[in-house]
Amino acid sequence: MSQKIPAFYYIKNNKRRVAVLVTSLAMFFVITYTSMFLLSVSSETFRSVLIETSSYIQYITFGGEDLEFDNTDTKTSPEDIYMEAVYKKYNEIKSGLKKCSGIKDAFIVQTEYSYITSLIGNYYTEIPMLNKEQMEEVLKHMGATLSEGRLPDKAGEVVLDRKIMKNYGHKTGDVLSQNKNVKITGVIDCDYYFGCGLADGNKTFLNPMLCVLSDGTVKDLESTIKKQGISLKHSRFIDVKEGEKKLQTEIISTISSSTNIIFVGILIIVGILVVIVSISYMRDRRSEWCLYASTGYSRKTIYFSILRELLFTFITAFIIASAITITLMKVSDIMLITGLGLRCIYFMPGPFIQILCSYIALFGIMQIPVRFEINKIKTIDAIDDDM
Repeated sequence: MSQKIPAFYYIKNNKRRVAVLVTSLAMFFVITYTSMFLLSVSSETFRSVLIETSSYIQYITFGGEDLEFDNTDTKTSPEDIYMEAVYKKYNEIKSGLKKCSGIKDAFIVQTEYSYITSLIGNYYTEIPMLNKEQMEEVLKHMGATLSEGRLPDKAGEVVLDRKIMKNYGHKTGDVLSQNKNVKITGVIDCDYYFGCGLADGNKTFLNPMLCVLSDGTVKDLESTIKKQGISLKHSRFIDVKEGEKKLQTEIISTISSSTNIIFVGILIIVGILVVIVSISYMRDRRSEWCLYASTGYSRKTIYFSILRELLFTFITAFIIASAITITLMKVSDIMLITGLGLRCIYFMPGPFIQILCSYIALFGIMQIPVRFEINKIKTIDAIDDDM
């Protein structure tokens, strides 16, 4: 008998059992992917801080061995001597820096900091303190526009990106959490975690750094300036290369260990649940299959009918879980993530492929009891003979 057995006969008449199997499979997808999504908020947020922002504004902290100090001047303070050496080195390399491919401008700045707190951990972003002319140039370079308050017009005033303001709960008129002497005068809209302000030119800089504006093509600042004969072997570079390294070693590697533990834990729990549900799904079906065999259907035909049933449940579970997961991510983004000034990404290839492979593995595991029961099928005549 070559006619196929419609898979929907059993599904239609056993909605409860099928619903339990679909629910357990959908729960696995929803819980796993949503957990990965929430964990990824930290990596995506810090990726923006460490890589996206650093693609356009980078920093160099001159190491002492790269500077020349005038140790004979006993009347000048060590801080002023250090600043004099910094400016001397900057003036030496200024023309070479501006000749480097991808570098638009560079100048000495004072730096303040603002921390970005994510769902897991926190990190900081540099806030350059400049003069008015430099500040206007940097704001334009970063594509930042004032949306609230006013731009700084006094030393010790800053404007911050809206995401930083939300993240730390700042309001216009507040002071920086890391420096109570720095006042926030306005909010800017910018694609990056960014802020800037006016430095006090009459004071020795507390955190002097060389601020480098680039066009997004400079990934390794040290290698770029070396092409112009500028060697700063003992200086620290804050650029895309350094950002990628920190993102991988300090953030992604830490989050990945938690992600793997969560994924394996959920997989074990859901795997056990699916096995229990599959046993219930197959329970009392041998008589049904024996009846099919007695009416002329082959074991192969019966087996493919069961495969179609299972395929339907897995596809249905996948579709339902996808809809629920997208809804949960969207709600989390609106209600939590954006409100905290954080970043997220909806489609994550890694977790998606992991879940898909797990579905395939679970589908394969469920073939074991099916094949076991198929091999026990007997026709009614054979059953009567045994009796």
